[in-house]
Amino acid sequence: MAKMRTALYSLLAVLAFWMGGRAEDPRAASCRAADLQKAGHSRESIPIYLEVLRSDPQCLEAEVGLGRSYYALGEYPQAEASFTQALQLRPGNADILNWLGRSYLQENKPEKVLELVGHEGASAGNSALIHLLRARAYDAQDKLEEARGEIERALKLDPRCHGAHFAQGFIAWSTDDLAGAERDFRQELDLDAHESLAAYYLADVLDKRGKTAEAESALTQMGQDAPNTYLYQLAIGKVEERMKKYPLAEEHYRQAIRLAPQEQEAHFHLAVVLRAEGMTAKANAEFQGFNQLQTQMQSGLTHGMGRMRPHLPDFD
Repeated sequence: MAKMRTALYSLLAVLAFWMGGRAEDPRAASCRAADLQKAGHSRESIPIYLEVLRSDPQCLEAEVGLGRSYYALGEYPQAEASFTQALQLRPGNADILNWLGRSYLQENKPEKVLELVGHEGASAGNSALIHLLRARAYDAQDKLEEARGEIERALKLDPRCHGAHFAQGFIAWSTDDLAGAERDFRQELDLDAHESLAAYYLADVLDKRGKTAEAESALTQMGQDAPNTYLYQLAIGKVEERMKKYPLAEEHYRQAIRLAPQEQEAHFHLAVVLRAEGMTAKANAEFQGFNQLQTQMQSGLTHGMGRMRPHLPDFD
């Protein structure tokens, strides 16, 4: 049913373009598609972008918008192709470089990011975004000193660089420097109190440091902004688990799994809680599910339960 609905929306989008929008110029059509993408209808925006590019292959807005729609849908090879084409239209553009690099990272190709930036980066200027992109590529290769150096360069260029303090905090968190992680996550939230990913990791750090009340407080804004999300349910479950409120923790972990069945960390914690409640058979089934997901995992694409040091998640 969902596939039929998506196909219908896509057909309607194309018909609307042809029947109601023949006179619509490419820029206006691209703006209409961008509005769909921002509203969470990335699939429906794609046929509009494709139609614009058929009539105007040099339309940069449509090419970038198409890449962002594919990216939002997790179709990273298609996103990579669109951003590569966009970069040919606007060589050295820092924003396009960033999106193409992020696509490479999602495909677990950090070496391609460094190659890309080395080849194109000089013409992009001294961009904080590009330094942060390089930091993510180094982090993915566990070259932490190089990653930290790139984050410092990004912050020197732009002390308010989106995601830079988070990146510092995440590296600190992943290497058990909890005090440093707390400081950096707080700095990220000082810049934008609505950053759910930073709030999630700050709560995790506070909880691990025994600051349970502060952890709950850190999640308050997150709960107001995005209560029905995997990360929020997972974070609340962890707090309840640490307080040994196992039935409440179980409820939140199950909700997290309903929201994101492929995210393995909730399965692991649910198994731990079920074992603590004495439900051994159910706990073993969850551990088995966790192990299956773990074997499928590409390092860095989930939230911290990999065999290796977890790598920076996408921060948008």
